[in-house]
Amino acid sequence: MSKATDADAELGVTLEINGQEVQAKQGETILEATERTDIDIPTLCAYADLTNVGACRMCLVEIDGSRLETACTTAVQDGMEVEVDTDDLWDHRQTILELMFSEENHYCMYCEMEGDCELEDMFNRAGLDSSRFPLEYPEIDPDTSNEFITMDLDRCISCGRCIRTCDEVVGNDTLSFGNRGKDATIVADDDVPLGESSCVSCGACVQSCPTGALYSPLSAYRGREEDCDVVQTTCSECSMGCELEVYTNSGRIVKIEGVEDGPDGGQLCEMGRFGLLGDDRDRIHEPSIRGEGAVGVDVATDRVADLLEDAETVDAVASDRLPSETLDAFAEAMDDYDAAVEVPGAGRAREEKRIARQVAKHFEKSPSGLRASGPRALLDADSVVVFDTDIVDTHPVAASYVRRASKGGATLLSVDEDEDRFGRKSDVSIEAGTGLDRVSEDAVEVVEEGASALSDVDAETLMDAVPALTSGIGVVVLGPDVSEDTIVNAYALAGMTGSKVLSLPRQANTGTDVGTDDLHGSADVAYLFAGDDREENVDRMLDVARGADTVIVQATRESILTKAADVVLPALDWFERSGTVTDASGADREIARVLEPRVAVDSDREVLSALSEAVEPQEVKP
Repeated sequence: MSKATDADAELGVTLEINGQEVQAKQGETILEATERTDIDIPTLCAYADLTNVGACRMCLVEIDGSRLETACTTAVQDGMEVEVDTDDLWDHRQTILELMFSEENHYCMYCEMEGDCELEDMFNRAGLDSSRFPLEYPEIDPDTSNEFITMDLDRCISCGRCIRTCDEVVGNDTLSFGNRGKDATIVADDDVPLGESSCVSCGACVQSCPTGALYSPLSAYRGREEDCDVVQTTCSECSMGCELEVYTNSGRIVKIEGVEDGPDGGQLCEMGRFGLLGDDRDRIHEPSIRGEGAVGVDVATDRVADLLEDAETVDAVASDRLPSETLDAFAEAMDDYDAAVEVPGAGRAREEKRIARQVAKHFEKSPSGLRASGPRALLDADSVVVFDTDIVDTHPVAASYVRRASKGGATLLSVDEDEDRFGRKSDVSIEAGTGLDRVSEDAVEVVEEGASALSDVDAETLMDAVPALTSGIGVVVLGPDVSEDTIVNAYALAGMTGSKVLSLPRQANTGTDVGTDDLHGSADVAYLFAGDDREENVDRMLDVARGADTVIVQATRESILTKAADVVLPALDWFERSGTVTDASGADREIARVLEPRVAVDSDREVLSALSEAVEPQEVKP
């Protein structure tokens, strides 16, 4: 729908398209009006919710028997008569398509998009098998400087979808048109290689490209979409919980795309789209015991049960990227052995809930009333305050919403101890500790003790910094590495101004209610459920392992943790799991199994259940 159109507007315009009466909304384009019908207007440059520009001319329609207009940019009018499929219109389309083919090197049989290419489909739909115009054979070397995205402008049709996606969806403005007229081409920044540009490698441009001009070498030539199975699941790499469409062919993952009509608008980050495609660490297929080598699952679980039962103290840590159901099973199994259980990040969630309750009580609001519904709330904001701009790296999709809010006119204020990662997009940059992120000791004490007043919070300092907070819609974003004082301050600011807090913990499943125990620090046994966590994510587990006499690790792949373990149990990879994960907004997202497990266990919970069943009943004293 065009941005000028109210999504809730009534169907108040009547027009005729191909002799069929069509009801439309005031301000809709002809193309949008046909979305509620079976009328198919051809197009190459229109895509999802991007601004329509009429670049490809495929959607030319005949209006009132005379004038030709592009359906994607022409607003409906009452009584309008539109024809879509006349011979003259298809003659126009054929000519345009032939020119497209003649200007670049479109050799379908050698293109990685063959069979999935919208240009190829349109050529076939127009009944063409060759071009009347001489081929120009331009010599354009593909840009392979970005390891995830190849830019092959030999196959570009200048539709501009990648440019608008980078601008309107990602908010990054990396891509644009360079040169003029016939020499116009897509460039990155000031015409530098893509790998040296400001590109964040999110791959949104790849997903929107209708040809093979932008593609990922990680997915190239692995099979057509029609030959793939597609499973929708959720990414648990961070607390955003973005939805994924995972394409598999012959038992392997071919590519990952965002769900365009999902809550994230099809956005993914580098890790979600490309990083999950492969992991070169060796897979753990079966259990092993130090000094004995590979053993069966029953032997390993019996040994682990004996070690846990004989231990005086047990410290247990589980990855927050595991499904909620697995974390619950882990906590239950470890509770059977009186273990102290920790899920990294759960502590922040617990503290934040407590702070929100106390602040909400003072302002006579519900705690949920202080929280934003999700990152899309940023798009409606008049002002945005970001504490910890490292979300550019830790939560790239959330950062894209911040950039889009700024581009849409919202005032952006960034608070950080170091560099402001939003750079020139920030209207105001404040160094942490200079007022906005600092609350008085009395205010912290108020929250800690649950008192009924926040009398000494420096409201004037807070609100003077962002005047729009007092008059419009405000969102306060909390990055992953903020102090407790900053969390207090953010919620107090939200309470005073009516703003909402969007909290972005580093970890995925921080909404879990388990894993908030204080560990012993030096235990007889450490049980570390690392799952498929990469080495940069297991520092906490390494600390726990160093303080334990015996180390048990349940993991997907070999790592520094498994090398230090006395017993290693296999775990499922991200694409073999099922369950749910709680995202930053508190919503439960489904994790669906993409491929069947290739290890000795069918479920992580199967191992944990076996440990629970192995606990000897406690003797009941008379």
